[in-house]
This record gives sequence, C-alpha cells and structure tokens, in this order.
Amino acid sequence: MIGTEKSVRERIASWERGRIFFIDDFSDMESQGSVRIALMRLVSESMIVRLARGIYCYPGISDGYAPKIVLPTEETIAMALAEKERVRITPYGDQAAYQLGLTGLRISDLKYLTDGAPRKINLAKGRKIYFNHTSEVKIFDYRNSDMQLISAAIRALGPEGIGPEEKRKIRIRLANVPENEYLGDISIPPAWVQEIIREIREQ
Repeated sequence: MIGTEKSVRERIASWERGRIFFIDDFSDMESQGSVRIALMRLVSESMIVRLARGIYCYPGISDGYAPKIVLPTEETIAMALAEKERVRITPYGDQAAYQLGLTGLRISDLKYLTDGAPRKINLAKGRKIYFNHTSEVKIFDYRNSDMQLISAAIRALGPEGIGPEEKRKIRIRLANVPENEYLGDISIPPAWVQEIIREIREQ
C-alpha cells in the first residue's frame, strides 16, 4: 500500500494544477483497490478534491495573500468526462440560454445531449449532470461553439422569447463568429431558427 500511495501521489504532483482526472488514469497500477484507498487519503489531506464518484481534481491555487483552492466548473467537469468517454455533448436549450446570458434563471442540474450512452453524474455538492442520448446527430456538426449555443437557445426560447435585449446579446456573440464558420453552421438549425439568426446578424 505504501508503494502504491507513493506512486499515486508522485503522479498527481507531476500534473498541472486544475487537472480533472479519473481512477482510470491509474489503470496501469496493479492494485486498483490500493489506488482507491490512496486517493481517499489524498482527499482527506486536501491534496486533491473528489468531484464525483471516480472523478477527482488536482485543484488550482489562487494568487494573492490568502491563496484559495480553485475548483473547475460543472461545465468543465462535463467536458472532461465527454472527452474521456470520447463522446460529443451539447447543452440543452435552457442551459445554452443561461450561458449566453439570455436568462437569469440558473439551471439546477446540468443537462446535455450526447451521441453516446445516457448517463447521470452525481456531483459531490449535490448537483447532477445528465447526458441524454439523442439521435439528432447533426446538432454536433457545428464548427463554432457560439453558433451551437445560439441555435439551441433560440430553439428553447422560441420566437416570442427573443426580444430586443436577447437580440442585442446574440448579435454581440455573432460578431465574434468567423465568416467561414458562420456560413458552414447556419444551415444546421431548423429553417425558422436560421431566419432569426440571419435577421439578428444583418441588423
């Protein structure tokens, strides 16, 4: 056990601060039971933070006179898990609207559509991340993440939910979308969403 704990500690210490990692990152070590015990001890020492079952973080440290632990956002955790499982994810429409600042209502649990298997992740602080499978695979074809968010948000809010202030915020995001990516992505959402996006962009 001492040897395993030392190996786990040294491996983690060699990583950059802020890294999210998984028990699978130690699959080359002989005893997975010993790895789990070692991780539990490092959590108790506050060297690492347990984010969810089997998901950990080597936390960042803030600058200043009173350094504090900096944890990744739930969105970052979701992206790290999707990368690990080699699946694509995209936020649900209401979550996309919140990320764009089109609504002040924070979503209690994060929900994503995925082309992978459905999954629920129970975060240590009580919130949950849902990966819900969808067969609408073209929603993962966006080249630009802002175009993906904008399209999802408009679909969720509907035409009646896109007032002057929402249009202003969307227009600011669209201004940062490169022309070639815009032209490639505008054909992906439904026709009525395309029409709203074009109207906002041309104003």
